[in-house]
Amino acid sequence: MFLQQKPIPGYWYSNQSGQLIQVRAIVFTGGRGNRIVIEDISGKRQSLDVPSWRDMDLVLHSPVADRESRNRRRNRTDES
Repeated sequence: MFLQQKPIPGYWYSNQSGQLIQVRAIVFTGGRGNRIVIEDISGKRQSLDVPSWRDMDLVLHSPVADRESRNRRRNRTDES
């Protein structure tokens, strides 16, 4: 089981079979995010509730997030 990932609009995630999924939007009702709109690589969109999102076992795949993570590690090393 993967770590539960928070849905971040614009970020890509991959499931256990390697399929890429992008979070397109989070729909808020009553001040809480209760629906997540996702899109797969072929452009098919789907709206999920939060428990369904958690059940997907996704891993963050976004190159932007990977680059930011590397930069943070590099900065920590430079400061040492």
